[in-house]
Amino acid sequence: MTLERSALTGLFPAFPTPFTTSGDIDTERVHEMVETIIAGGASGLVPVGGTGEYTALSPAARTQVVKATVDGARGRVPVVAGVVSPGYDEALSAGQAFVDAGADGILLITPFYVTPTDAGLRAYFSRYRDAAGVPLLLYDIPARTRYATPVETIAAMGKEDGSIIGMKACNTDINVFARTVAAAGQHIAVMSGDDLLYVHHVLLGSTGGILTSASLLPKAWARIHACAVNGDIATAMAEHRQLTPLLDALFCETNPGPAKKAFELMGHPVGSVKLPLLPPSPATVERLRNEIAALPARFL
Repeated sequence: MTLERSALTGLFPAFPTPFTTSGDIDTERVHEMVETIIAGGASGLVPVGGTGEYTALSPAARTQVVKATVDGARGRVPVVAGVVSPGYDEALSAGQAFVDAGADGILLITPFYVTPTDAGLRAYFSRYRDAAGVPLLLYDIPARTRYATPVETIAAMGKEDGSIIGMKACNTDINVFARTVAAAGQHIAVMSGDDLLYVHHVLLGSTGGILTSASLLPKAWARIHACAVNGDIATAMAEHRQLTPLLDALFCETNPGPAKKAFELMGHPVGSVKLPLLPPSPATVERLRNEIAALPARFL
């Protein structure tokens, strides 16, 4: 399908990559996860990327995950594959493989280790967009890249360059988020990338979210989103508040270790994480167990 900016609404869950006991991609489990997420009300799917352990996978394994996601989706929702490579050639090679596998768009992280100038970033995305041939979403996550894309640069990328149709905004500074929506919201879909700030982001103008926990609890998140966009802010905040203890547990260690354990505790094992990540500590596992047990039945 042709991915338009108008389609970037609602929840696009970023889901963990399931592995077999031997560490291979569990294609059957990918299909099952995709089915569950779509049935839960998701608007799109985001395979690989950070939550999908992109940096720990071989190029062939990354592409296998995207292909399995596309096959499972069967055109019902768009598939936006996450590319988390630090430099242009590797990032483009991955993106082109994902497009060949059927991805409708690419979620492209800002380059890291070599910190770009703002002009360099704009040139990077413009050239990538022309070469990849599919719409791009900017992935701005300064906690990981040590580069916070300036609001003015984001606006220029959408309005002047036409290199992006949306973004996953992970800058936890609410003021920056509000200014981003004000400056760029008429030109791109600004999507929340922070599970804990999601309702606040919707109130500030976010069109939706690319969230890890939305893959674990798609029904709960679909309800929170619907309440928020329809003006039932009290319910949206109350529902989100009930999720917060579990969200704190999911991100108390590096994602997606706790998320993968949470899937297992909920009866849907997806395998462990790959090095350099390790499974979550016993204390975190117990915390997850307790918070999952405390969830209201309507969230499951």
